[in-house]
Amino acid sequence: MSPAPDLDIRGLVKRFGRFTAVEDVTFTVPEGSFFSILGPSGCGKTTLMRMIAGFSRPDSGDILIKGNSTIGLPPNRVAANMVFQHLALFPTMSVAENIGYGLRRRGHSKSEIAERVERMLERVDLAGSGPKQINQLSGGQKQRVAIARCLVLEPALLLLDEPLGALDLKLREQMKVELKQLQAKLGTTFVYITHDQSEALVMSDQVAVMNAGRFEQIGTPQDLYYRPLTAFVAGFVGNSNRWRGTVSAVGAQTRYAAEGGFELIGQAVSGLSVGQPVDLFLRPEAITLSRGTDPEAAAANALVGNVQSLLFDGGNSMAIVAPDRGGGSITVALPQTGDLADLTPGEPVRLSWSAEQVTGFAAASAA
Repeated sequence: MSPAPDLDIRGLVKRFGRFTAVEDVTFTVPEGSFFSILGPSGCGKTTLMRMIAGFSRPDSGDILIKGNSTIGLPPNRVAANMVFQHLALFPTMSVAENIGYGLRRRGHSKSEIAERVERMLERVDLAGSGPKQINQLSGGQKQRVAIARCLVLEPALLLLDEPLGALDLKLREQMKVELKQLQAKLGTTFVYITHDQSEALVMSDQVAVMNAGRFEQIGTPQDLYYRPLTAFVAGFVGNSNRWRGTVSAVGAQTRYAAEGGFELIGQAVSGLSVGQPVDLFLRPEAITLSRGTDPEAAAANALVGNVQSLLFDGGNSMAIVAPDRGGGSITVALPQTGDLADLTPGEPVRLSWSAEQVTGFAAASAA
């Protein structure tokens, strides 16, 4: 018999008056994994997390941690601890006192507290920092102290509510890597909520994309990025060129007439019919960009146009191209070979992409 998952959510519903914040959410988190809930502000992420932590009670459904229901338990009896965005460290206490706070509240002896705090400091790579004051720490070190304060209580789950949101960009990028490495080192199950897709994709074993109180898709970061199941996931995870269009032909491939006057050819998609409105997605990095206006660019899934503007951002640089036929513009990732480092606005270019890169979904108004 396989062990119970660390977290098992079954049909969870939470309403505030006539507004449903969480609607029929079901998922499991295996032991020792990093699970993220990704979604825009107001989608229900924090409400869901507060129910898991015991701060809020669901209207229906069940929450099981290590196979045991937590419905009705006060937060201090739920086998999960929560790290908040603003950390809530005690500024008048030392690092060691902050980490040992929960153990003191539970009545552990001074010697046991000292031993467990020192061991936890080593595990989060802060050995010898116990006597320091909180204001002597960097942002990343404070983050690790907040995590250590939770982990020293040996919870089954560590819940993290947008803990990197208050950090500057460079430190946030660094802490994404550190958190992933720390979770792998500790082996504790992390449940992480964020609106930042990069955080979710970089750190997680599994990601749930949440929208309007529901989970749109659960999968690996690669599943969500390369194989989105809904238009919302395709548009929210990663960057995409997006068009509204209609289906012009179905069969071994699906042909779309995109608004703007050009055709896209994609993979065969079940459930679509000729004339049906669709939302179409094509990622900037899936497009091949080259100089000139080769006649072959008149073929399917190829366009010619002129560079409208360049957005230089090192390895994430983009070109905005105005196609010769059709309106609007197309965003294209610049190759990292350096071959197009001298590309300038106004230059003629050709764009091409494969059918496998075109993703089409029934338009929301027609769903």
